[in-house]
Amino acid sequence: MKKLFILLLATFYIIPTYAKSCKDFRTHADAQNYFNAKKPVYKRLDRDKDGIACDCLPGGTGKKCPNKK
Repeated sequence: MKKLFILLLATFYIIPTYAKSCKDFRTHADAQNYFNAKKPVYKRLDRDKDGIACDCLPGGTGKKCPNKK
């Protein structure tokens, strides 16, 4: 029973949190709309916590972009 509970918890709460990232969107506007609709779950779209998702995508501010490797 405990394993079932952990599996359900992971399926509905943990896995969706990591399902989207900026590379899944084509433009900043697409990412921002998605972020606004699902903000509590997709916090990783706003790494610098300024309320703007995926700043470095086309149409974004381009500020505070992570360094590309």
